[in-house]
Amino acid sequence: MNSKQELKANEYEVKGDTAYIKLRKKDGKIIDTKIDTDDLKMVLDKGLWFPEWNKDFNSYLVQSLVYSPGGKKSKEKQSLHSFILGVHTKTPIRHINGDTLDNRRCNIEVYNQNAVVNDYEDVDSETIAIILRDKHGIKKEKTLIDKEDLDKVINSGYSWVYYVSGGKHHAVANSPEGRIFLEKFLMNPSEDMITKHINHNTLDNRKSNLNNVLIVEEPEELQDSGLDITE
Repeated sequence: MNSKQELKANEYEVKGDTAYIKLRKKDGKIIDTKIDTDDLKMVLDKGLWFPEWNKDFNSYLVQSLVYSPGGKKSKEKQSLHSFILGVHTKTPIRHINGDTLDNRRCNIEVYNQNAVVNDYEDVDSETIAIILRDKHGIKKEKTLIDKEDLDKVINSGYSWVYYVSGGKHHAVANSPEGRIFLEKFLMNPSEDMITKHINHNTLDNRKSNLNNVLIVEEPEELQDSGLDITE
């Protein structure tokens, strides 16, 4: 099946199981978003869809204006991916292949950053880079660990995520008891000690870069040491 029609809302083209909806940018240029053909009528009935640049995704998201019961447009927007999945527009959703204009159901999923096993990369024979993602599942940073700690970190029951505090970047896990910093998890300091990054790179969590020191020796480090897991 291959067809093309022009509707009041958006033009579209259907190729088998995939529909390509035409979106007009502010400069008048047209880009496509892909959806399942089975979702085409539902999506078009919702109204006009347009692309909007999102700095968090560094890409375009497909949006539609929400109408109030009186028929007036409100400032609230509905994202296409959340509309298709039937969830609130602020619900974190991950585009599996990284293409935010591919809104087929096989490519979108509700994302819970606290229930995901981290992926990782080999750096060298002794070092692993753990991938840290944000609440949308977007890769933000990497944290280095020793290869011998990989099993402990990956199979800890925690998901390690990207976190910024005091201008410093960290790998943390969000638990019911509070926020856990990876350096503290690895070094397990006593209550009167904190874990310090020797080279001041808070994403370098190799044991050679971590040192437990008495709190009285390094009081200025309290804010980024991970001592208070409920920070």
